[in-house]
Amino acid sequence: MPCSSSTTPLSPRQRVVLELLQQAQAAGACPPTRAELGKKLGVSAQTADFHLRALARKGFVELGRNSRSIQLLRPEMASTANHLPILGRVAAGMPILAIENQEGHLPRLPQSRADFALRVQGDSMKEAGILEGDLVLVEQCSVAQRGEIVVALLGEGEQMEATVKRYFPRRGHIVLHPENASLPDRIVRCGEPFTLAGRVVGVVRCWG
Repeated sequence: MPCSSSTTPLSPRQRVVLELLQQAQAAGACPPTRAELGKKLGVSAQTADFHLRALARKGFVELGRNSRSIQLLRPEMASTANHLPILGRVAAGMPILAIENQEGHLPRLPQSRADFALRVQGDSMKEAGILEGDLVLVEQCSVAQRGEIVVALLGEGEQMEATVKRYFPRRGHIVLHPENASLPDRIVRCGEPFTLAGRVVGVVRCWG
């Protein structure tokens, strides 16, 4: 499958931050502070600052000394309406660092709700038909239904990791369940950094 390169890839969380900045600009409002961004994203102000600095490095914003001094430099998004960005790799096994580097893009499928695609590494979801090397199509969201297959982000900042599993919220913890009978569940305890990047809405099999 041919892929085009990009010099300014955006992670899903960075895309959300950029959209929030665009919305504020369109409404004629002041740019949000780090604390306000963090509240909307469900993360700390420090993590919101991490994403803003990533946007600045990639040339989408310019940051000033004031907490609201954020200037949009490139209001357009990284992907076109007809393509989905392929963003790095996601683990179907142990979590790995992911969702940062764009590998390329693929044509958007008709009627697809997907916002981006991730390449799968590992075999922990093989019994759900998700194999090593497949592309999972992901609809960006912050909530999911019990039993849905999701892309979960674990940790914060530069230590953030991503994994694809079935999502089972429980009282006081979250179970990330693999579709591989030989592998254990991943348990996320209350208070541990955890965010949903989105729900899996499709799989593209890549041969060869």
